[in-house]
Amino acid sequence: MELQYFSSGPRERVLDAVLAAGHKVLGVFITDPARWPQVARTVELAARHGIAVRIVRRADLAGLGTELGGSTCLSVGFAYLFPESFIAATKLCLNVHGTLLPKYAGARTLNWVIEHGERESGVTVHVIDAGIDTGPIVLQRAFAVSRFDTGRSLYRKTLAFEPAVVVEALALFESGRAVIRVQDLAGVARHADRTPKHSELDPSCSLLELFDKIRAADPERYPAHFYVDGERVCVRLWRPEKPADESDMV
Repeated sequence: MELQYFSSGPRERVLDAVLAAGHKVLGVFITDPARWPQVARTVELAARHGIAVRIVRRADLAGLGTELGGSTCLSVGFAYLFPESFIAATKLCLNVHGTLLPKYAGARTLNWVIEHGERESGVTVHVIDAGIDTGPIVLQRAFAVSRFDTGRSLYRKTLAFEPAVVVEALALFESGRAVIRVQDLAGVARHADRTPKHSELDPSCSLLELFDKIRAADPERYPAHFYVDGERVCVRLWRPEKPADESDMV
């Protein structure tokens, strides 16, 4: 397939896998690396393959849709929503979402997967529509979540899992075997972006009851905490016997 690749984050492994699978990436479109520095590795990979890279602003997307009319676009961690005019002008717009839709739609939801004690997470490839992560699902694959995963470790595992799912989804399209499934959004509630308030603990609960909430909190950015005499007290979990390859887990 011929693709236009859109990204803002550390998704160079997806680009590498897409190229290795024989797909032709005509252009790479990124947001400003000064604001999204983790996209730099994608830029470096594109340069090694001689693929043109263009920095785009949100305001550029409407006109860019006209320019790319009839193209197939792949969004992998791209920061901006595509306007309806862009979607209408292009042949197909696919998005790679790092959770299982529709339950965990939106940005920064991996910590909610942890807090809710889910035993699996995954990656969803879906068609982009006018909503946010609401378009029909092309492919969804799951992997197990450990009781000791944190938001950071789940993010690491998701990034490693993504490339194979994307390549499989593109193969389905290329072979004409893609079966697109409309999402059932009835009763699905959106999760809020994480804030420090979401890491506040109820000290009347037991430690076992609080375990998932504590491991869902980022120990640096928004640590789990409660208050004693008006003073914030933070909580950190660790396993003394943790294997060396689980450095970002509890």
